[in-house]
Amino acid sequence: MINWETVKFRASSWGNLLSESRDKKEPIGKTCQGELLKIYIREKYGRKEDIVTAAMEKGKQVEEESIRIFSMVEGEFYFKNEEQLENQWFSGHPDIYSGETIQQAKEVHDIKSSWSIFTFLPKVTEEIDKSYYAQLQCYYSLCNAQGGSIAYVLASAPPNILESEKRKLLFSMNVATEYSPEYIKASQELEKNMIYEDIPIQQRVIKKYVPRDEEFIQKMKEKVPILRNWLYEFDAKHSKQ
Repeated sequence: MINWETVKFRASSWGNLLSESRDKKEPIGKTCQGELLKIYIREKYGRKEDIVTAAMEKGKQVEEESIRIFSMVEGEFYFKNEEQLENQWFSGHPDIYSGETIQQAKEVHDIKSSWSIFTFLPKVTEEIDKSYYAQLQCYYSLCNAQGGSIAYVLASAPPNILESEKRKLLFSMNVATEYSPEYIKASQELEKNMIYEDIPIQQRVIKKYVPRDEEFIQKMKEKVPILRNWLYEFDAKHSKQ
């Protein structure tokens, strides 16, 4: 039997868990309920919904390269953190940190590998996504860090993803063969839009500093008992069906 009073909430979930209800009669909004259902299914049945987009797959494959690029720009060597952390409220897996240990980090940085230069450059002027902000605040709580950043990195697509995109292009163009002049030209343009080694490395990182927000962290902590109670009540209703 699951003790819902001890469930920890992952850093990646808090963008949805903090959504407010539009109905004053409901303490938890629909977006938050949807995220809690995913948590319930994972905790109760050990299942999770795997949604993998091309952008997500690229991010996974180029993670080490993105960390290398970030390290070069920062002039400091970083390596991928392999340790999963948790405290009495949160759990999470920070990307990289500075400091002697992950538990006593000075700063925590979250690496976001952009799909293309067209999704990367708008980050210069865009506000930080609320879910990324919440994710970092969770990491700060877990690592005792006083700040850090969201680091958007422009890494070239790995060969398998580039070839996959070329196959999609070939199919969509409905040309006779891959040797058709129209396809060759379009394929070259596609490759140029996915390979970035010609761009100065300093221009391939957009770093957004995010200070520790103690008030925000406290707000998340205060919501944890409400979230746990919702899971407990949902489980009780489900068990009676």
